[in-house]
Amino acid sequence: MNQNEFVKSIMPFKDKLFRLAKRLLLSTEEAEDATQEVLVKLWNKKEDLNAYSSIEALAMTMTKNFCLDQLKSKR
Repeated sequence: MNQNEFVKSIMPFKDKLFRLAKRLLLSTEEAEDATQEVLVKLWNKKEDLNAYSSIEALAMTMTKNFCLDQLKSKR
């Protein structure tokens, strides 16, 4: 998967990832960081993304798990 294909497949739901992170973390800055972190992880896995039936579902799960980890580490 090259950069153009990656952008075309990820950009339609990037805002959805941010909204999920914002809802879980309650901070705009932390939500932006979480979204960026998930996008970097997806970019690093770009060669394996075709194996997933729904990249959006994978990204949402990664975002949720990242945010929950962030909340646990704050305690």
